[in-house]
Amino acid sequence: MPNLMVRNIPKDLYRRLKENARRNRRSLNAEIVAILGDEDGWVRRRMEIAAVLPELDHAREEFANKYGELSDSLHLIREDRDIR
Repeated sequence: MPNLMVRNIPKDLYRRLKENARRNRRSLNAEIVAILGDEDGWVRRRMEIAAVLPELDHAREEFANKYGELSDSLHLIREDRDIR
């Protein structure tokens, strides 16, 4: 069976994976394999996201109507990055 090595996992993500593995009574490896193999879960999450997008669009329109169009912060972010 092939192996997969993942490096530089953020500590908080590692802790959550360990906790989920403990809660599900699995090893960390078995928990990760279960997450990666959960095709139904991926499809369900995509459907949930697709269902929320129209609500977000509506909220964005209401916000723009109430407060007007706000400037895009992209140029501020780029300016901040260029300073460093």
